[in-house]
Amino acid sequence: MLEFFKKPYPFNNDLVHNAKVVFFIGAAIGLFLFFFEPFNFNNFSLRDKFIVSSLISLITFAVLSFSMIIIPSFFKSFFSIKNWNVLKEIFWNTWLIFTLIVGYYFYFRFNSVFLIKPGDILKIILISFLAISILVVLNRNRLVKIHLNLAVELNKKLMTKMDSADKELLFESEYKKDSIKLTVKDIAVIKSAGNYVEFFYFENSKIKKHLLRNTLINIEDTLKNYNFIFRCHRTYLINTDFIIKATGDSQGVKLLMRGLDFQVPVSRNYLAGLKEKI
Repeated sequence: MLEFFKKPYPFNNDLVHNAKVVFFIGAAIGLFLFFFEPFNFNNFSLRDKFIVSSLISLITFAVLSFSMIIIPSFFKSFFSIKNWNVLKEIFWNTWLIFTLIVGYYFYFRFNSVFLIKPGDILKIILISFLAISILVVLNRNRLVKIHLNLAVELNKKLMTKMDSADKELLFESEYKKDSIKLTVKDIAVIKSAGNYVEFFYFENSKIKKHLLRNTLINIEDTLKNYNFIFRCHRTYLINTDFIIKATGDSQGVKLLMRGLDFQVPVSRNYLAGLKEKI
């Protein structure tokens, strides 16, 4: 469970985008209150209904602007994409919901137009969740768009990629008790597996596997002169010639490799390098 919370999570630190999102959410909440009247505005004059909805919209804008634009501007190291994880994202969304609830409550508690009732507390909480739900959806769509564009760009480069290497290399275990000789161009993927590395390679047009006691760092050093062998993740080396397709979603970019029945993840730190390689 702890490992799950430590997993990297794509934090949105684009302040310009956040400003647009905050404005949109504020307007959406105001319009929602005005037209759907969850607080029984039916006895209000049109003017009073407009004032209440506009002020709630303004409170939403102010609270989210403070949390999503001002705070990240002053604490850039804390909100670094590299350090962001699932646990931080959960706490951050909880903080956003809490600040919205407080902002809405104080307005309804002390305004001169609307008298708050006990049942309205639940409505305030639900509206706060509605605002953050809109935020989550918008951020997810943004990430999907970014990663899909990256995938498209990678696929375009793959169309023109032509590299090969016919040389055979001998890969030995750390204690020289085991070895395998492979033609470099036939290697599809090398995966770290604890104290071992697992080779996925082609032989007679069929994918085969071989487990060797060694480290991925040592293997990467052996293959450093082959520009089509690339580290795309802390546990993977890939042959970029065998990439069939790149896919992107809210979690990142993954690669579909020829002959393999699983997708290879690409860490954000290696995306720029991968684009250059292919």
